Amino acid sequence: MNKKYIDYLICIKCNNNLEYQNIIEKGDKVISGTLACVNCSSNYPIINYIPRFVPMTNYADSFGMQWNIHHSDQHDKFSSVNSSEERFKNETKWGENLKGEVIIEAGCGAGRFTQFAANTGAMVLSFDYSSAVEASYQHHSDKENVLIVQADIYNMPFKNDIADKIYCFGVLQHTPDSREALKSLTTKLKSEGKIAADNYPFLSTTWFHTKYWVRPITKRLNHKLLYWWCKQHVKIMWPIFKLNRKLFSAKRANRINWRLLVPDYTSTGLSEDKLKQWAVMDLFDMLSPMYDNPVRIETFKRWFEELGYKDIDVHMGYNGCEGRGIKI
Repeated sequence: MNKKYIDYLICIKCNNNLEYQNIIEKGDKVISGTLACVNCSSNYPIINYIPRFVPMTNYADSFGMQWNIHHSDQHDKFSSVNSSEERFKNETKWGENLKGEVIIEAGCGAGRFTQFAANTGAMVLSFDYSSAVEASYQHHSDKENVLIVQADIYNMPFKNDIADKIYCFGVLQHTPDSREALKSLTTKLKSEGKIAADNYPFLSTTWFHTKYWVRPITKRLNHKLLYWWCKQHVKIMWPIFKLNRKLFSAKRANRINWRLLVPDYTSTGLSEDKLKQWAVMDLFDMLSPMYDNPVRIETFKRWFEELGYKDIDVHMGYNGCEGRGIKI
């Protein structure tokens, strides 16, 4: 981390400022050391340039494994499609020039959206609960306006009311309590600040999704074993995947392939090799998380209302329930 970034961080125990102790530096960056609270006895390690405010091992370990294996697959410059940029711009609708503002990225994963937040000129405070922060740092260590930390969405090491904008894509449903996670994000947002977040939807067909039949077993499996199984499943099913694309309409083939646990992203324009990689990646993403909590769109909208947002826009979008609002 850049030494000056300490000004954005606070102790998660008492909300006081932090100071450096026993650090090893390289230029203006801190490679390792400790962030110590100036008020209480709490301290937090900096490991491989990244401040850590949570244990290295936690309920999100599967995401850490997933994104360190597939650290580049969803990045537009490697996939040759602009799906991440398109989703970031369409879900946030914030425009391209946010210089002088602060954005919190809640749940960065491998950092597929981080680049586009940074391109606005804003200071981006990016975090993930899992070791996926390692993958994101690989891609964004050169950016002067990005701070990446490993932290808990329920106890973020950022000052309250610090953010002009917050986005949280593909994360809420994988937390123990989605509403509480959204509430926690709200505390970091300034008055008149804007939020964009999404959550898997609970629909009349949700319990017919094959993943919910097998998740009670798969989420308890060893992650390496499950990942191996996902690769084998996609490999075996791929001829059927391709046959479905020939026999049925695009919409019906897509629905059938997903029911067969072969995620289908043909509509993105990915090459066949990338389609296979995304299928393995997303199948593991479906089956491995400890939590998968879909929500009804009416409930999602009510959360925004209860948490004090105005100009609320909740609708079905990229990841299911998609919501935007302005903090009163």
